[in-house]
Amino acid sequence: MKLSPSDMRNELERVRSNNYNQFVKRVHLMRVRGFVDETVEFKTPVTALVGTNGGGKSTILGATALAYKNIRPGQFFPKASIGDESMADWSIEIELVDKNISRDRTITRTARFTHSKWRRDGFPERPVEYIEIQRTVPAGEISRFRRFVGGSPNDFTVSDLNQNTITYATAVLDKNIENYRVVIENSNPSSKMYIGSYSGVDYSQFHFGAGEASVIETIDRIENSPENSLILIEEVENGLHPVAVRLFVQYLQNAARRRRLQVVFTTHSQDAVNELPVEAVWASINKRAWNGKLSIESLRAITGNVPDARAVYVEDAFVKEWVENAIGRYGAGLAANTKVFAAGGYPNVIKVSQFHNENPMLRIPSIALVDGDIISTDNHALPPYARFIGDNTPEDIVFSFIFDHKTELVSLIRQRCFLSQFSEDRILETINSVRNSSCDCHIVFTEMSQRLDFVSSLHIRAGMIDLFNEKNPIFWQEIIQFIREQNPSN
Repeated sequence: MKLSPSDMRNELERVRSNNYNQFVKRVHLMRVRGFVDETVEFKTPVTALVGTNGGGKSTILGATALAYKNIRPGQFFPKASIGDESMADWSIEIELVDKNISRDRTITRTARFTHSKWRRDGFPERPVEYIEIQRTVPAGEISRFRRFVGGSPNDFTVSDLNQNTITYATAVLDKNIENYRVVIENSNPSSKMYIGSYSGVDYSQFHFGAGEASVIETIDRIENSPENSLILIEEVENGLHPVAVRLFVQYLQNAARRRRLQVVFTTHSQDAVNELPVEAVWASINKRAWNGKLSIESLRAITGNVPDARAVYVEDAFVKEWVENAIGRYGAGLAANTKVFAAGGYPNVIKVSQFHNENPMLRIPSIALVDGDIISTDNHALPPYARFIGDNTPEDIVFSFIFDHKTELVSLIRQRCFLSQFSEDRILETINSVRNSSCDCHIVFTEMSQRLDFVSSLHIRAGMIDLFNEKNPIFWQEIIQFIREQNPSN
């Protein structure tokens, strides 16, 4: 069910080359619900919207839905007769791929709220499946299920589930649902209820667990939607165990590839975010939007929920571990009140630190450490609160040092990386093999793991980070001082 790295790259290229019949490429929130001149670009078939409560995730989701005229704007942006005067002159510009209108270029449409109504001239239609947060509410508390209580059996048709629904819901739930069925109301085919089965005894959706009902219904709706549909999901993790969340996001990527779907979902789950490439994640905080894997922990920091700490923002999890190790080794007390957060790639890491420092509610300073691999690509002048960390990709800096000193370090590599089951010759051979393979520097530790019988790549990474930092105190001297200067009292 999980896509391979090559499949992921192919999906990114498909979006980049506009290889879709219909696709929402970009939403420009010119003015809506506190957003002013913010743009969200959809670079992948599956996009996650993360952020704080009230930060704007659902606004972006609703703006995406407005791309198609068969969706009622009031479903996402209702207007009350009292108190909604701010809606005057709301405006959302949307860039679309629509081969029925233009074969070789994108089109742009603008939705405006004027004179108490939305105007969307020339907007296309597209199948859209909106999966609301109410899916996790127990069936007994949802009014639409009341029709299934006390009705005549002749009012309903019982059918087998879509085979794909069975296959993928079984995988996500780790529970065989091949004997489950669906009950459809004859007078309203969109009105459905599911029937479970245990040891040959049937039971209705009234007795499903919240997560079980959510997964089956959501997957069934997706698998029965037309190909090339737009799928919008509120809070994808609701009612699900973290393992099920990860499997469900894998399913969404699989379904998008199989059925050429575009999926956009909101979430507060780090497990959901971790399953996606960096291009697929947008963070929305206080009506500002950033692209990149801004972690849930980072969101807490820039909104003031991590008190009494110096904040250091870096690009990814590898640099977070690298910097934390260095602070612990050379910081002389800094580690006790310094937190390091992965905030996504450049320039997102700069923007997040800037937002943090400009937030009047935060007393603690923040800095950004930027990967040095961009130094030679352009004239990147950094603001005073940021500096480069090395002059190359962090993984390459660490692995190159290990490679250059492998003979003298091999006994320590064997110890620190938990490789005692391998001879020193085998370890040296593997290091040479990885270097000669010219693989992407971001996966060198995974490549070593595969060549060493799939031992933990995390142990290899941690051991090599520790060795690099131990042998290179000069590398960290100015960086540690830069971090310390953010609060001279420490």
